[in-house]
Amino acid sequence: MDVHDMFRFMFLLLITRSDYVYSFDSCVDRSACSCQYGNGSIIDLGSIGKKGNFAFPYQSGGDPGSSFQYAYNPCYPVTDTNDCSNVASCQMDKNTNARYSIADAASAKFVSVQNTVTLDYNSEDQHGSKKFLTVNLICDLGVKTPKLDVTGETVTNYYVYTLTSECCCADVCHMSEPGGLSFGSIICITFSCLVIMYLVVGVTYMTVVKKERGKEMIPNYSFWSDLPGLIKEGCTFTFGKMCGGSRDASYNDI
Repeated sequence: MDVHDMFRFMFLLLITRSDYVYSFDSCVDRSACSCQYGNGSIIDLGSIGKKGNFAFPYQSGGDPGSSFQYAYNPCYPVTDTNDCSNVASCQMDKNTNARYSIADAASAKFVSVQNTVTLDYNSEDQHGSKKFLTVNLICDLGVKTPKLDVTGETVTNYYVYTLTSECCCADVCHMSEPGGLSFGSIICITFSCLVIMYLVVGVTYMTVVKKERGKEMIPNYSFWSDLPGLIKEGCTFTFGKMCGGSRDASYNDI
């Protein structure tokens, strides 16, 4: 096989294995709010969704003669009625005020096809009907206020929305994932703030009130300078006892 044949073979392989090519462009789920591409860039809808309420209240679909209206909220589950609880989207019959779940919030899944990303959901209403919702995510850096266009029920039990926003673009909107900072992170941040405050207040007091200079400006300098030695002695004594060694004579029984 010469060089030209090799290049032809590689080209045909890339064409026939299109799923391999597209895998690099897939936006993989990180949560119900965000997905991540192979290069690390992220689409994050966290700033669009609301907690406890629909970001996009009930509105009519594309069929003006239909009595149905639709409400949608990405990221966070909403409970509208008993028949429409923990959902991303509800369908309402404005004539009877009945609600139907068409998108279970927990079922959210990002789907990538070439350069298009959708957010797909499924659900089962109170009558046992399976329903499916596809939300087309349209990246538009000029749209600062998110806009939802409701196509409605394209075929029986299949629904389509289009969400247009700058937040549908990669690496534009960033927000902490649901749950916020972990307990450990809060402890570390709090401890760091306390240490900084201790040093600032302490140095100021020692300098202004005590008129100290040099290393004596450090609050409780004698204690901090002795601390490493005290820790070493304590560790030596503890490990000596654990290993069955002789007790240091400087430690007396109480």
